[in-house]
Amino acid sequence: MSIETVVLSKDQLDMLMPLIVEQQHDCGKEVDLDTTRTFFEGLVGHEATFQIVAVEDGVAVGLAMVDPIPNLQFADNVAYIHDVYVTEALRGSRGIGPLLVASSFVEAMRRGYEFAEGETEPDNSPARKLYARLAAKLGVGFKEVDSMRYLLDLRPAIERAHSEPEYLDRLATPRLLSRLSARP
Repeated sequence: MSIETVVLSKDQLDMLMPLIVEQQHDCGKEVDLDTTRTFFEGLVGHEATFQIVAVEDGVAVGLAMVDPIPNLQFADNVAYIHDVYVTEALRGSRGIGPLLVASSFVEAMRRGYEFAEGETEPDNSPARKLYARLAAKLGVGFKEVDSMRYLLDLRPAIERAHSEPEYLDRLATPRLLSRLSARP
């Protein structure tokens, strides 16, 4: 069984809904499936906004949302990666969260974003370390803006992709990410 990541399309919404129900219940919210589906139908398929889904055997097991955010310093070239969620049964065991985040960075670069931001809780040290390790592995700049927000400069990886067309395809693969957890 292997995990693959895909950019969510409208024909995959039925696959995503059980994961969204689980995520909302984890947050203590009740889910209105019609409203939730309508919300995602309005998001899916736009150039600037996208969703990365981790899929195993046709079942959605993880999700990361990416939206453009205004940033006075960088104009509109910032992709905001948020609401990263992995189904509870697989959380922490297979590297799905890192795969979702790395895939989000790669797709952001493909769509022309030069910067990406991520955010986590101040006491979430595994997530904080993940952003730093991913930046190093992807060859992009990394800056902790405050205790919870991170800014990644994607331009070095974009430049490398110009000279190595297969570079972006190699990123965000389970092989790359399995090396992330290896201690130097």
